[in-house]
Amino acid sequence: MKLKHILATLIIGATFNSHAALITVAQDDANNYGNQWLGNGGYGFDEWHFISDASTGNAGGFLANKSANHDVNHIASNPTNNAWGSYANGGGFNQFEAYRGFSNNALDAVGDSFSVAFEHGAITQGGAVGFVLRNQNIHNTIGDYNALSRFEFGFIGGGQHYSIFDGQGVIDTGIDFTENGLRLNLQLLSENIYQLDIFNALDNSLIQSRNGLLGGSGAINSVALYNRDAELANAYFNDLLIAEMAVTDIPEPPPWLLISAALCWLGMRRSNINGIKNYKN
Repeated sequence: MKLKHILATLIIGATFNSHAALITVAQDDANNYGNQWLGNGGYGFDEWHFISDASTGNAGGFLANKSANHDVNHIASNPTNNAWGSYANGGGFNQFEAYRGFSNNALDAVGDSFSVAFEHGAITQGGAVGFVLRNQNIHNTIGDYNALSRFEFGFIGGGQHYSIFDGQGVIDTGIDFTENGLRLNLQLLSENIYQLDIFNALDNSLIQSRNGLLGGSGAINSVALYNRDAELANAYFNDLLIAEMAVTDIPEPPPWLLISAALCWLGMRRSNINGIKNYKN
């Protein structure tokens, strides 16, 4: 390779020495709320929207403190010891749904990721608790929680394991119900392929990592948290986070390289001039 080609490679390498990194663009947890689970805590999300259907029983959301809610074990925020709580119990089929839009931070590119913490007690037969990642943010009536669903994770009462609902149908994860709580992170590997990492909230150890096919189509624009007649226990959520892949660290060429480039250029120019003179002579 000629010297000028080597020089050009060095300059380009130093100028465009960049790498991609995950940057947090939206974050919220129960520390950001006073006495009620209301409003728009944290940053990067739209305001919460809640829908309840109490039938002939009770359903709703509340700010749950660890000291008064013993099902909250390991997902409560420090230092407040709070999490977002939900209940749905009593006569009839009772439901609670909490909706959160992703504002301008939709998951729509490779590397984008969403995280949430999830915990609950025993769920009665026919009840279900979990969350749904969705295209758009429809929240008009009770039951909209899985409208335009792209991915759903939850526990169905009477079952033994947590379930996934995605583009491949209903998937049994093989993960047993745990009172420790779970922390989940979903990352886009392509437009329709995801990687899901599931952690034990007790010690943040990895329980399972799996790839899957998203259902539906379009960007992931919102999350819906749901408690569908859990009856025997509350369901709790916390720690929403969205991260996006961004290119960082694009430094300017270091001074030594610029000086070396100038000296090499002068040397090559002088060599060319001397060559021309010798040719003429």
